[in-house]
This record gives sequence, structure tokens and C-alpha cells, in this order.
Amino acid sequence: MNRPTGVTIIAILTIIGGILLCFGGISLLALGAFFATVPINTIISEQQQQQQQLQPEIQNQAELEALTQFLAGIGIVIGAIILAVGIGYLVVSYGLLKGKGWAWTVTIILTIIAIAIQIISIILSSMFNASFSSDTNALASEIISHIIGLAINGVILYYLYRPNVKAFFGKSQPSTTIQR
Repeated sequence: MNRPTGVTIIAILTIIGGILLCFGGISLLALGAFFATVPINTIISEQQQQQQQLQPEIQNQAELEALTQFLAGIGIVIGAIILAVGIGYLVVSYGLLKGKGWAWTVTIILTIIAIAIQIISIILSSMFNASFSSDTNALASEIISHIIGLAINGVILYYLYRPNVKAFFGKSQPSTTIQR
């Protein structure tokens, strides 16, 4: 059976997302590793020399060092998770292109999760922006972008349940006829 065009489009979008996630994960890993290895005293001294100001010495350098190490560790952990998700997206895109049934299932699950995240994001962003910001244009554009993302995920979910798409992934039920 030939691969439906929509499946190819979804796979390409998944590849692009996977590549972006891999780059983001690698960037966070590198940034976290940088901050984990560079002493904070060096960074502070360089900043003071560049500004050529005599600023008061930071009172509690040990706490600042601990905070930097903690944030570096969080960056490394989040970077590793994002990198793993990016690699997972690339694996799923391969399965989509080859018509693997597991890829259809994983894509359905990820799309439902994305829809839930979009709905939560709409609610939280409208609550947050209504509380702390008076810029209604920013709020409107943010809500519109979430609604567009919600619509795209809805279309993907609908499309994956089309009979020809399910048949491509081997997910269609054989039709049974009742004979009397």
C-alpha cells in the first residue's frame, strides 16, 4: 500500500521537531556543562573588570557557587530529557514513514498529550496575563497561537483515524458481514 501524503507531511514535521529538540537538548547540555565547570568567581571578576566599577564584593560566594552548580545540574538534566525526546521523535518519524503500527499509536498518544498541553497553556496564560499584564494584544496573540496549535493537533488526530491511514499502519479492523 502506498503511503498517504498526509502521513509523509506528519513525518516531515516530526523530523523537523526532532531535529529542533535535539539541538535544544544539546545546547542545554553544553550550557549546563559550561556553568558546572566554570567557577563563578571567574565570571564575576571578568564582569567587574569589563564594567570598570568597584562594586562591593559578594558576601556569600559559597551560596552563589552552590546555586550555580544547582542550576547547571538542572540544565543538564532538562537538556538530556529534551535530547532523548528529540531522538524519540526521529525514531517515531522513521516508523511513520515505514507504516509501523507502533508509530501510529505513539503519534496518537503524543498528539493527545499535545492537545492537553495546549488547553492547559491557554488557561494558564490567560490567567497569568490577566493577573500581571495589561497588554491585551500580547494576550490575544498568545491565545491565538495556542488555538492554532490546538487546531493543527486536532487535524492530525482526525487524519490519523481516517480508514486509509489506519489501513496503511495495519490498524484497520476487517469488515465483517453478517449473513443470515
